[in-house]
Amino acid sequence: MVNIEFLRKKNYKFLQEIGQGGTGKTILIEDEYIDEIFICKKYSPYNEDDKELYYNYFIDEIKLLHTIHHKNIVRIFNYYLYPEQTTGYLLMEFIKGSLIDEFLKSNPDKLEDVFLQVIDGFKYLEEIKILHRDIRPGNILVSEKGVVKIIDFGFGKSIEYLDDQKSITLNWRYTTPNEFKDNIYDTKTEIYFIGKMFEEIILKLDNIDFKYNSIIQKMIINHENRISSFFNIYRECINLSNEYLDFNYSEKIIYKNFADNITNIIQKFSENIKYNSDLDEIIIELENLSNNSILEDNIQNNNKLIRIFIEGRYSFYTARKFTVSNILAFTSLLKSLPENKRKIVLNNLWERFDNVERFYEEIDDELPF
Repeated sequence: MVNIEFLRKKNYKFLQEIGQGGTGKTILIEDEYIDEIFICKKYSPYNEDDKELYYNYFIDEIKLLHTIHHKNIVRIFNYYLYPEQTTGYLLMEFIKGSLIDEFLKSNPDKLEDVFLQVIDGFKYLEEIKILHRDIRPGNILVSEKGVVKIIDFGFGKSIEYLDDQKSITLNWRYTTPNEFKDNIYDTKTEIYFIGKMFEEIILKLDNIDFKYNSIIQKMIINHENRISSFFNIYRECINLSNEYLDFNYSEKIIYKNFADNITNIIQKFSENIKYNSDLDEIIIELENLSNNSILEDNIQNNNKLIRIFIEGRYSFYTARKFTVSNILAFTSLLKSLPENKRKIVLNNLWERFDNVERFYEEIDDELPF
């Protein structure tokens, strides 16, 4: 195997210091060649005795950030590691904005939108099985344009490699949840801390009418009764939004025809099925499927349609027909609607899927793989 080395040095212009945290110093730098500004985090613990101890956490943060691609999570652009000096540098997206609590204090009318963005970001982390483990206002920024950015994954962990005992020894800003006494830290714990953060922010805003207060209460109760996932929070938010939106007769008919037909070709779902929430991806896949069948009356493979919406194991009916015109009409509907209405359409489709029979053991008939 041949190693490829890039020997040219890259020079950046120092702009200003941002601050010194527990595990590193942060500065603002500029790449004059491409005229871009970056945040540069140097691994340099405040306590020199901790340098060896936390170096692997710094490397783990880089590994995690390289797997994350979401509009509400800070982007990583490059890194430089110097293990012989037990240090390194991490180049990240520069976010011109303020901490979430400071932003909402100045922009209380943005509370609901910011809440939804935070839930969307953590829903994504839930999907890729990553826990942040350091949830507080200092680690969630909001740009001047109102875009939420979740930052600082220094304590982040993949769920597969989570050490519960170490997780619960972190220094938390809020009252710890009841599951800590049992050494439990999971997605529901992250939900608790997000709920507590927004509860604190809302208390500091005078006479604010927050649409999702009932959801906050479900996020901060005991572990056993707490809402189980960020995906479920996302769905409850859509249901509440549904009260303020309406669809015309034609839109309802197109949705109903599509929902009736897709549930008609589905036989059973695994108990561990997951729903695809990426609307842009769904629209692209529907367009590809209809384009590939444009000369046909019916699509040739029902499995290809189902897996646009579903991740996991399921069984389906191969003999039942699904017309290409039905897909074209539904795709056009999605493309014509604003994002909030698209989410309602998709959530209504999930409500249909919720009623499909689940199986708990392997079945052999017509499984897609």
